[in-house]
Amino acid sequence: MNLRSAARGFLAFLLSVPALQSNDDWRVTYSPSNVCALRGATVNISCTYEYLANVQYPPTTVTTLWFTKGDHYQPVDLLSDTDYTGRVEYSCGQVRCTRSRCYGTCTLRIKDLRTSDSAVYKFRFPTNQPGGEYTGDPGVKLSVTDLQVKVSFPQPTDPTWTDLECHSMCGLAGDPPYIWFRNGQNVGQGVNYRDYFQSEDSFSCAVRGHDLHSPLVYTPKTPSVTVSPSGEIEEGSSVTLSCSSDANPAAKYTWFKVNTDRYSRVMNQRQQLIFSYILSSDSGQYLCDARNELGTRSKMTTINVKYIPKTPSVTVSPSGEIEEGSSVTLSCSSDANPAAKYTWFKVNTGRSSRVMNQGQQLVFSNILSSDSGQYLCEAKNKLGPKKELITINVKYAPKTPSVTVSPSGEIKEGSSVTLSCSSDANPAAKYTWFKNNQPLVWKPSQPYSFSSVRPEDRGTYRCHAENKYGHLSSNSLFMDVKYAPKTPSVTVSPSGEIEEGSSVTLSCSSDANPAANYTWFKNNQPLVWKPSQPYTFPSVRPEDRGTYRCHAENKYGHLSSSSLFMDVKYAPKTPSVTVSPSGEIEEGSSVTLSCSSDANPAANYTWFKEHDDSVKESGQNYTITNITSELGRNYYCQAHNAIGLHNSTFLLIKVTSSQTTTVTVRTIVVLLATILLLVFLWMRRKRASRKARGQGGRPDTVEELLPVPVYENVSALTNRLAPAAQREPIEEQDDHHYASIHTSLSENQDQDQTEMGETSEM
Repeated sequence: MNLRSAARGFLAFLLSVPALQSNDDWRVTYSPSNVCALRGATVNISCTYEYLANVQYPPTTVTTLWFTKGDHYQPVDLLSDTDYTGRVEYSCGQVRCTRSRCYGTCTLRIKDLRTSDSAVYKFRFPTNQPGGEYTGDPGVKLSVTDLQVKVSFPQPTDPTWTDLECHSMCGLAGDPPYIWFRNGQNVGQGVNYRDYFQSEDSFSCAVRGHDLHSPLVYTPKTPSVTVSPSGEIEEGSSVTLSCSSDANPAAKYTWFKVNTDRYSRVMNQRQQLIFSYILSSDSGQYLCDARNELGTRSKMTTINVKYIPKTPSVTVSPSGEIEEGSSVTLSCSSDANPAAKYTWFKVNTGRSSRVMNQGQQLVFSNILSSDSGQYLCEAKNKLGPKKELITINVKYAPKTPSVTVSPSGEIKEGSSVTLSCSSDANPAAKYTWFKNNQPLVWKPSQPYSFSSVRPEDRGTYRCHAENKYGHLSSNSLFMDVKYAPKTPSVTVSPSGEIEEGSSVTLSCSSDANPAANYTWFKNNQPLVWKPSQPYTFPSVRPEDRGTYRCHAENKYGHLSSSSLFMDVKYAPKTPSVTVSPSGEIEEGSSVTLSCSSDANPAANYTWFKEHDDSVKESGQNYTITNITSELGRNYYCQAHNAIGLHNSTFLLIKVTSSQTTTVTVRTIVVLLATILLLVFLWMRRKRASRKARGQGGRPDTVEELLPVPVYENVSALTNRLAPAAQREPIEEQDDHHYASIHTSLSENQDQDQTEMGETSEM
């Protein structure tokens, strides 16, 4: 009996309850519904089917097919399925029909079974009747299996002795004889077998007389380890380690990371070890263990993760404070794969960088204050750069202190002014201030502010800068405070009494910066003296007497001084003498003589009569009552004070009688009558002249009147005849005419004749 027929015999004990699927009129019955078969054998799957006979469509035509793929509407016929090519046969009997129903059978044979043939097989039969096609559910489940060798260890402490058992998932008919093979050599028979097992051994079982072997059982072969992706591994990428080993039973895998002390740490128990984001720290050796019941095999692989340099570590030697002039070394190191190359930069204030050198160290043999600043170490490999900053703070004594004033430009009194001292020093300097070389008690290390600067703050300032490394003084700065004039004052030189004719100087002084210009006022009226100069009267005069003040002014303001009264002392000037009443003085009347003179101090007066040295009166006025003709004469007064004296001119007092007065009145009456007559004649002459011109004649053809004196301005004549004190100013006329007037006198007096001649135009 060959292997295939034996396999068919094995199936007799695998039948189960028939599976029936029906809709009352159409029906498929599978027997059995579950089939188990050995790999390489041949299996038959059978069914019966029936359907309702339809007399309208005799004879009924039936098509049959088996399928595992597709659905009821589009099944894939096994005869056309490429997975079954050459291995499938249908064996269907003739359909038998009664009056109402038809019956048929059909068997599916599958040869040379494969484990992939395990599936659910269904039968379908379409007919020529309308709607006459049917698929039988649930179908037949086919399971394809091998002979299997079960391994156990009777003594767990001694895993080299092994118990082997040959069995199958499918029950085999009878008691078939089993034989055992070790490394391909027959070593025994029976269902069970015990032997000493070594790692290179392999065992299998078979059915005697048949070419039906179980798969070999053996320890895992040396695992194959792969890394994906291949090539260089960069930090941050996804990396998968895969381990595979030929083993039966199938191997179980465990991944370990081997540490430097050869201690291994379990990573996972899977066939793959996945790094979704691999790190540089994941570099190292990894061990894959492939293990089954028979033994273990391992394989080691190394992961070299490439990565850009880590943040560099920068150190300064020596540590602590760095003093100008010392030797300083900057060192840079970075963890990188591949190893980094180093470049040193100095970072400027504009964030631009200047290359200092290329190497792991930057050495300053004699460091300067200018070397203070930020330095950048760049560690770079082919994967990229990494940078780190370090700051060098070089300590040094103060350098070139300087004093500045803010705001710059002119400084005005009352403004806010700040004096600042600055010095390049590290650590920052403390400052001491000096004014005119005298130390000030201002707080050190602070700018000094004058909230309201004063004139007395004007001076020369400097500062002294000092720290723990040294000290130095600044240059001097002169702070010039500008201010408006203050408290102008007027002085006179020489002091004491001022006499007319002496030399006198008026001076104005005021505290001002810049110096003030001066304007002089006398009695509140400006003078045209030169500004900014004392004024000298080389010979002072009385009219220079008055109240003086000066006005001081510069670009920042102005101010007037208090007033100074300059009192010029002088002797009396020529006295002026008057008489009251004026005009002719009648005998018996009262006459007052008055004398006045400009003098400082005020004059005293004494009256004298011509050719008489005796004092007639002391005082400004001299009154003569009941005057007589004998008292009529020349008088004068003398004005005198402590400075000197001065006599007036003579004043003639002429005393007349009452008759003379009467004659004078008559004369005036006659003159007025004469004036009226002359005016009448003149008006008459004017009318005649106009009439002649109206008739086309010449004015000189008119009959001339007798020449008579004419006063065109009667008021002028009247004013002329009035006493001098009563005369009024007369408006100037273009042509004045004068005439002689003869007035009859009284019988006791001579006739006076006054002749008035015609004068030229005034």
